[in-house]
Amino acid sequence: MELADQAEHLIKLAVEGEISLAISSEAYDDAITAFRSKGVETKVIIDVLEKWVSIPHETLPVTVEVAIEAFRLYSRHGGPRRLHYFDAFHVATAKHYNLPLVTSDRYIIENSRELGINAINLENINNSR
Repeated sequence: MELADQAEHLIKLAVEGEISLAISSEAYDDAITAFRSKGVETKVIIDVLEKWVSIPHETLPVTVEVAIEAFRLYSRHGGPRRLHYFDAFHVATAKHYNLPLVTSDRYIIENSRELGINAINLENINNSR
């Protein structure tokens, strides 16, 4: 099973009102940066962002406190095969708002306690009902 299946299951549960989803405002910049680095046309990127709005979720702002914590986490845990810079913002957001972080990132999952968060492995999301 691919990770897209698990992500789709979470979205379905959110649409049905069974769970609440929240994302860091950093996620929008992450998506735009990833698309632009692959040469995706602006029109396509905007279309994706507009579709993203249809997924029920709360956007959690990256405050200065979150940014400081993200940089602290990255300073301690960043590097090759460790915590990526952009991921530090998602970890810091989850920590700041005391919410679990759904991820497939091995470093975050294996070091979640030290990072101060509850990480949920996306691979373990069960989409059978």
